[in-house]
Amino acid sequence: MKTLWLTGIMTALLACAAPASASASTADEQALMARVQGFYGWVLKNGTQVSKLQPAIKDIPGSNKFQLDTKNIKVFSGKFMASGYFSPEFPAAIERYYGKYQQQFAAYTPAEFAQMAKDGRGPLMDTEDMDIFFCGQEYEYKKSFISKMKARNIKLDGDKASMIVVSPYQWETEFRFARINSNSQWMITGYCVFQ
Repeated sequence: MKTLWLTGIMTALLACAAPASASASTADEQALMARVQGFYGWVLKNGTQVSKLQPAIKDIPGSNKFQLDTKNIKVFSGKFMASGYFSPEFPAAIERYYGKYQQQFAAYTPAEFAQMAKDGRGPLMDTEDMDIFFCGQEYEYKKSFISKMKARNIKLDGDKASMIVVSPYQWETEFRFARINSNSQWMITGYCVFQ
């Protein structure tokens, strides 16, 4: 009888607690989307300047070889950090992305460079063929475009979260987030190719 009584009380307590958990999730979901839209608002003001700093493939004079020029990578990632939307983990995501290609290009043989010089070189990195912020083909992005973005597949796991952001053109971009401590805002740890 005592066990039955305790089970009833536990069931009632859990039922009362459920709405509070759901509202906290709703608040987190809104905070995640606000963080993404805030970042994109920053992009509208700063994106042109920041994109000029991104690592790019440069030809090596006097040869048919090329390399990834990363001399501005710290300044590039520093601009993201200065926006106030990114976690301290984010520069490592940028370095991982470009580091992968740096190693790949360094491993090309002279024959591979010669073949690319003969055939013509297309884009070798995703970032050569897309807008690095909106992760799609370049269009004229405006506040109205950003305000129409929708969230999908939001996953919350303690101080970590992920969300798919769907643009008005139906492009999907994954964002990942973290909180440094339980009282802090959600910060972006990675998005698009920078994971």
